[in-house]
Amino acid sequence: MRTDILQKLWLDSNPFEPSATGEPLSGVLSPPNALAERMENLFSVHETGEGVKAIVIVGEYGTGKTCLLQWLHGQVCPRRQIKSFYFDNPGVQFYDLANMLLRTIGRKDFAKFIWELAGSKVNVSYQRTLFQSGFEEYLSNASHRRRQQDMTSPLQDAVKIAGITTDEEIAHCLARIVTDIVKKPYFEFRDFIPQQKGSMVPEGEEAPYFRAILKTISQGTGAKAIAFLIDEFEEIGLQKRLTKRAAHDYLATLKRLINLAQSQQVDFWIILSMTPDAYEITKELEPSLIERVSDQTIKIDTLTKKDALKLMKSRIAAARLKKMKESTGVLFPFPDDVLFRPSTYSNPRRLVKTCFRAIAQADADVQLPFTKEYLYKIEDELYPSLSPTGNAKP
Repeated sequence: MRTDILQKLWLDSNPFEPSATGEPLSGVLSPPNALAERMENLFSVHETGEGVKAIVIVGEYGTGKTCLLQWLHGQVCPRRQIKSFYFDNPGVQFYDLANMLLRTIGRKDFAKFIWELAGSKVNVSYQRTLFQSGFEEYLSNASHRRRQQDMTSPLQDAVKIAGITTDEEIAHCLARIVTDIVKKPYFEFRDFIPQQKGSMVPEGEEAPYFRAILKTISQGTGAKAIAFLIDEFEEIGLQKRLTKRAAHDYLATLKRLINLAQSQQVDFWIILSMTPDAYEITKELEPSLIERVSDQTIKIDTLTKKDALKLMKSRIAAARLKKMKESTGVLFPFPDDVLFRPSTYSNPRRLVKTCFRAIAQADADVQLPFTKEYLYKIEDELYPSLSPTGNAKP
């Protein structure tokens, strides 16, 4: 966009993103006050209470589920010392999450977590010598095939001593992540599929193995808890009919996650976003699963005019030219009140897209602040089916 036009609008950039999905370009996230307060209250309950640490966020497309998850991920979780991981539309298989999680962290960093935790607890001399020279030298020694075989067994014992797991096979798999790193410095998708050659996951031990991974990450990062923020499972809500296989995989993964969120062995939270369709499909397939989280389900309402103003103000303030911060209304180049139709300002995605288009299409002749006629024209171009002059939806 031309600099002279932006200056006329008293902005240094367009503060609204064209697709209106994901984190705003300004980095400013501000869910409605009532919604933010409900989420903070649920987090406080989970921090001090027992039971399933699971929250389900239900809302139609465009109502701000992704924005809410990213606000939790970027602001709330770090403030509460919760290590969070954001998953956008992961597959329905349990190993999809393990794959995305560990590839996000990176094999070397995860291997170092294991090595440091194991080394902090050993008290047997032949094991202790493995950890005295530093991680890089340990990896250098592990590059020799014969030494590698000799080093896996004592590291496996040290993993158990450290309390990461009591399972012999899982401890062996974790030790291999460390000792095999020189010849394979990255994770592959097949590493997390049981029965695959070279898999890091013991067959039939997916949940305990995953729990050991979470415990390693929690202790390795010094976090009070680990949280998964999952933004839909493969767009379940769009599939009116799931195949038996897909339904089985989806429900099995969800059950495992909720069971982990109830486990006393690791402080693990799960926060899911769903469309109403996805929520109803899940409820129909497995009523007891939904019952377990029914009192921790938040349904996102449409925006009020006050909510819409807050969203616009926060975005515009982040892009306001410094010399103009005290010289104009907080909504300029928009008028001081919302002139959009309720069908636009009630939906965050439509609101953001319309604001972006209004700024992007402004030229030297545009009247400021924007007029009702100009904004209605933008709305009609973007959403003709919602226009009172077209085939308006009820």
